Amino acid sequence: MTHHERRFSSASLSDGGFRSLGEFLIAVRRAAVDQLQDRRLLVTRSGANEVDPTAGGFAVPEVYSARVIRSIYESAMLAPLCDVTETGSPLASFKEPAIDETSRQDGARWGGMVSYWEAEAEQIGASKPRFRLNEFTGHKLTQLCYVTNELFRDSALLESHFERAMAEEGSFKLDAAILKGTGAGVPLGILNSPCLITVNPAAGQAPGTITGANVEEMWKRTPIPCRRRAVWLVNEDAEEQLSGIGAAVGETSAMAATYIPQGAAGGNPYPLLKGRPVFAIEQAPQLGTPGDVVLADLQSYRVIQGAPRFAMSADVAFLTDEMAFRFTFRVDGKPSYLTPITPYNGSQTRSPFVTLGAR
Repeated sequence: MTHHERRFSSASLSDGGFRSLGEFLIAVRRAAVDQLQDRRLLVTRSGANEVDPTAGGFAVPEVYSARVIRSIYESAMLAPLCDVTETGSPLASFKEPAIDETSRQDGARWGGMVSYWEAEAEQIGASKPRFRLNEFTGHKLTQLCYVTNELFRDSALLESHFERAMAEEGSFKLDAAILKGTGAGVPLGILNSPCLITVNPAAGQAPGTITGANVEEMWKRTPIPCRRRAVWLVNEDAEEQLSGIGAAVGETSAMAATYIPQGAAGGNPYPLLKGRPVFAIEQAPQLGTPGDVVLADLQSYRVIQGAPRFAMSADVAFLTDEMAFRFTFRVDGKPSYLTPITPYNGSQTRSPFVTLGAR
C-alpha cells in the first residue's frame, strides 16, 4: 500500500456532513493527493485496513457505503429475489442453524416436527425438529474503478459514474455466482448444488430445443410451495424456443398457452411460463447445455453479506491522470437444501432448483 492509498470503513448512519457521495470522494482525493485535510473527514486509526490494522484511513459515512450496496442489488436480477441477510462485520466466517428437511412426509417435515389431530392418537409422541449448521465463508468480491481527474471537477458526474460502474459490474458478478458459482473462492451456485434436479430431454429431441413436455416435466419436479415463488432463468437465445412452444408438431394447444409473451396478460412486465416470470439473463449457459433453462425458487437460496470496504490510490494510474477506487465486500451464498426432497405422496423427488439436461 502506497502512502497515497487510503482505506475507509463504514461510520455512522449520518452523511458525515457531506452533501453527496461525490463530494465525499473529492474530499478524500484532496486529502490524499493535495494534503488538504477536510475537517469533515473522520480519521480511523485501526480496523479500517483488512491487511494492516495499524494503518489509518478515512471512515465512510454509512449512508454512502449502504447506497453502493443497495445499487448493486437494485441492478441485479437474481440477488434481490434471494434470502439475503447482512452482517455488521466484514464476514470472515458465519454459522447459522438451518432446518434439515429432506422429505415432506409425516415425521420428516422441518427435520422431524410432528403434529396430530387429537383423535388420531391416544398419546402424542415427542417430536423434535432436526437442525444442521449452515456455514458461510466471506468470499471477497473486489471491484476496481478508474476515475479521471476531469471527473473530480464535477461531484454529480463523479457520483453518477462511480455508483453506476460499481453497481452494474458488482451485480453481474453476484448474479453469475448465484447461478453457477463453484463454491471454491466464490458462492456455491444453483447449477453446482447437490439439491439440483436435472430433467432429461425426450429421446431423440433435437439439439438446442425446449419443448412443452420439457416444461411440464420441470414444473412437476418443483415442490408445490416453491411454485408460488419460482421464476424461470433462461439463456437469451432460449426466448425464441419458449415463444414457439406449441407450434411444433405433436404439441397440444394447452402447451402453447403455457407461454404468455410480455405485455399480453394485462401488461405483464416479463413473459410468463406456467404463470411464472421468465428472466432472460446473460449469465445463463449456452442454449442446449445444462442450465440454459432453470426453474428456481430463489427464496431457497441463502445469501450472507458482510460490511463493505473502500480503498483509493492516486499512484495506480499516475501516467494517465486517473485515480483508482477499490470497492470490496465479502459475500457467500448457497442453496438452503442439501438434497432433493421426497414429497408427501409419491416417490419422485422434487427440488426448489430444476434444470433441463443437455440436448
